Amino acid sequence: MVKERQGLLCCFQKKTPKEKEAPVEVIAPSNQVIPAFNEPAPTPASQEPIDLITKDLFEDVLEKQFGKCSITDFQVKESSGGGENYMSCMFRVHIEVEKEDGTTGSYDYIVKLMPPNDPQAELKKSMAAFPKEVEMYEKLVPQFEQAFHEIGVDTEFSPKCWKTMNDPQLLIMEDLTTRKFKNIDRLKGMDMEHTKLVLTKLAQFHAASACIYEKSGPYSEQMRNGMVDRSKSGDLVDMQKTHWAGLCQLFRFWNTCGEYVDQLESLTDRIIEIYSQSMDADPNEFNVLLHGDLWANNIMFQHDENGHPKEVIFVDLQLSRYASPMQDLIELVKNLTLLKYPKEPPTLMDLNITLLKRGFYGIIVCTTVMPVVLLEPTENANIEHFFGDSEEAQEFKIKMFTNPKLIKSCEIIFRFLGNKGAFDI
Repeated sequence: MVKERQGLLCCFQKKTPKEKEAPVEVIAPSNQVIPAFNEPAPTPASQEPIDLITKDLFEDVLEKQFGKCSITDFQVKESSGGGENYMSCMFRVHIEVEKEDGTTGSYDYIVKLMPPNDPQAELKKSMAAFPKEVEMYEKLVPQFEQAFHEIGVDTEFSPKCWKTMNDPQLLIMEDLTTRKFKNIDRLKGMDMEHTKLVLTKLAQFHAASACIYEKSGPYSEQMRNGMVDRSKSGDLVDMQKTHWAGLCQLFRFWNTCGEYVDQLESLTDRIIEIYSQSMDADPNEFNVLLHGDLWANNIMFQHDENGHPKEVIFVDLQLSRYASPMQDLIELVKNLTLLKYPKEPPTLMDLNITLLKRGFYGIIVCTTVMPVVLLEPTENANIEHFFGDSEEAQEFKIKMFTNPKLIKSCEIIFRFLGNKGAFDI
């Protein structure tokens, strides 16, 4: 949950039009190779991902919505550029149809596809990214929404998912832009009005998940396994040490935060244990189902005629997991009470103690999420380059981790986390 909170904080940087960023000095990187996850040899691609999106996929979807109809026009295009989606390929599909009664219509969908021949397939498999998202859309989110409907509150957490498939792994969802939902500019961030709306919806999401847990029993194993299922991840977890050491080398390019980088580097041998302590659920604490990847690109807003946000929906539920919320305390407890949560709700003291205990998660977000959020759009931004060891991956990581916006943000946030004892672990 700290991840969700920090994702919002790093986007929310208020500036006046005349304010200028102080220059950040970056030490010129040498030609040294940054340690990375071992990359499996890529399989020669026999088919481009866009070629997998065909008319046949939509026949049952259209029939479910409109009855028998014939497709008269079918168009597919990529829906996001480089640096906007790291885990999957996203496509926008436009379909024109003629129905049995002779009427016509045009409809839009989003297709989310796990790319074939993916060099990072084993990493994503260890994260259970696709099956988690299927479970969220098909089972859990409808239960969360129903919990509020039963008490007379209409709320919507995610887009409608019309179809899921395992071969190829894909989801067909509604295109929220047809209802005038859109993302904010991730580099400009959110103002307070947008942020409050997100936190209110997030509190509902968490409260519903806690109540469903008590009503229906524990969530599935893949939801309880944390960010990575260590029983299935093989060498990937062990290689996290090498990856962490590589990040610390990149931090050495900064001419600032030296005392914090020293502390981060000293944690290399224990980093897997520390990740686990920071991220996994503690049965003795209050836990909820997290969105898991709540940053600007995964939040869509609908605005009124005056430009004020009036509704918000979350997308990309592939990293959801059961863990501690540490978020929006008043709204969370209020919604627990509203949904008649059967246990004693956590107190402000309980949640503040948990926040301090898991403070290192804020560092994880600074070193893995903020670099992505603050990077200018670039075509070679993908998970393969984030974890890879090729020349292109090296150049990408140097560009990402020497970004002056990242360094300036970390100067502020590291100091804040340091004063909270997050580095003393």
